Amino acid sequence: MNLCKSIQISLVILFVFQAVVLIGCDQYEELTNDPPEITTFTVPNEVEYGETVTFSARVFDPEDDPLRYVWDVTDGTLVGEAGPQVQWTAPELPPEGIVPPKIVTVYLYVRDGGEEDVHKEATITVFSKPYKIAQLFSGTYTLISKQVQGDPVAETSTLRLTPTTFTREVQSNPEAEVQEPAQFITGIYRFIAPFDESSGTIHWFPTGSTTPDVSTYTWDGRLFVIFYPETATSFIYEK
Repeated sequence: MNLCKSIQISLVILFVFQAVVLIGCDQYEELTNDPPEITTFTVPNEVEYGETVTFSARVFDPEDDPLRYVWDVTDGTLVGEAGPQVQWTAPELPPEGIVPPKIVTVYLYVRDGGEEDVHKEATITVFSKPYKIAQLFSGTYTLISKQVQGDPVAETSTLRLTPTTFTREVQSNPEAEVQEPAQFITGIYRFIAPFDESSGTIHWFPTGSTTPDVSTYTWDGRLFVIFYPETATSFIYEK
């Protein structure tokens, strides 16, 4: 065997040895790679329909490897590049306004190049402010005073409110000798912004009507005062 051929064989053996060593190192590194750890996961507990908020996370990786983030939600819209922070817009409020809350689940997956993801998840309650206020108002109220343009009017009535509907039973003149049948008024109502639990504007839609009766209201947890500006009529109900 001449010298050139011996050198060629030696080079081939060296190349194969280096390749085996490199493959072995890669496999060893993969086997010994510790997964990242999601140390903080910040997601709000509740948001309003249509509100935009920020999700964020802090992740520790023992080898300080580059990390890949994947966010996912069961409803609403994610905005921006996937990273340790992302913005999310909650689903839009349906036209009827007074709707129950819904639950949205948020998922975060993080990978550092290993074989498995680490992940976290959390739930958000998406709420309707009108529904929250309507829940506070829900119950049965008894009329204790009615006035039209400042003059007292004899009337008894009971107002029943649920988060989405109202029912009112009216007896116009309880002292009259001939009693007229009670009137029953049912329908739906909507709060008009701005409003809160103590005051605001309500649009009342009696069943079959597309034109609202507009009133303002004040409420202190016991007395519910409704005033209709168009007719200068006020009602004071007690819960």
